[in-house]
Amino acid sequence: MNMKKITLLFSPLFVAVLTAWGQSTFTILPKFQVGDTLVYEAVTTSGITMKDVLPSANLGSRKFYLIVKGKDREGNLKVDYLLKEAKMEDKNEVIKDLPNIEEVDKFFKEDIVKTPIQLTLDRAGHLLKVDNKDEVNELFIKRMQPVLLEIIRGEMKHKLTAKEIEEAKEVLKSEFDITEMLEEIPALFKYYGQPLMEGKSETVDSVTTKYAVARMDDGTTWVKANIDLMNGDEEMDGTNPEEGLLEENTNDDEDFIDEGFDSRFTATSVEDYKFNKEGIVTYMKAFLTFGNKDVSETDTAISGGTEVKLIEIKKK
Repeated sequence: MNMKKITLLFSPLFVAVLTAWGQSTFTILPKFQVGDTLVYEAVTTSGITMKDVLPSANLGSRKFYLIVKGKDREGNLKVDYLLKEAKMEDKNEVIKDLPNIEEVDKFFKEDIVKTPIQLTLDRAGHLLKVDNKDEVNELFIKRMQPVLLEIIRGEMKHKLTAKEIEEAKEVLKSEFDITEMLEEIPALFKYYGQPLMEGKSETVDSVTTKYAVARMDDGTTWVKANIDLMNGDEEMDGTNPEEGLLEENTNDDEDFIDEGFDSRFTATSVEDYKFNKEGIVTYMKAFLTFGNKDVSETDTAISGGTEVKLIEIKKK
């Protein structure tokens, strides 16, 4: 199941506005200026139940820069993500549950703050790749190697050979993805270059999708997204007409919600985006909530997400 397809659902305030519009498609194209530095603050939060189920190794809050460096020969934009400040949420509690997580904290505060994450965006502003992925991965491996070897020694009960150490490092390197730990990196560029439909619509694919997009009088654009990850048609006749709304992004690790999954459970993904008249993200919130239809207490829901705010744009 593709868990990257989402729905867009506006609050009642905007529904009244949207119903008066005819539906048309458009794309958001950010007007990044070479030399600009976009200053953002981000907070990643988890509900109490989520912390009990899965203690988070991610940063609780951070301040970061997006520095627009220039363009390559193909016209793709080069942007540096530079982490300036970082704080792990409830660090003491996390370390209590995951004792080795302190090395992850050091990875952010001592390694990544000194190493810009180099990004390539296409002409539409969509993220193509992390240029120095290997460099970032090597930093993570170097930081985590003592922890990794300690865990493996405990499992294998013998002195590790050089070959076993290299194999373990390669496995960790292949599994690590900095954009999963810093979720704002792919999220900030998610909608750029993708056709959006003005107004309200609903589609049913592998999930049930409702969405709406509002272009405001002051030139800003608001997008709210809501997806019911547990309900949809597993088999579709023909192509989903709104499939171009977001880029396809499949992941074998996301197939855990499959046919036969307990229908009592609920899973909802909600996203909220605001773009200024230059197409720059000024606000973003992405939240995922798991629950149970048979239980009414709100504190039993498992939820977590990331909120990002643009603080300022520094001109060259």
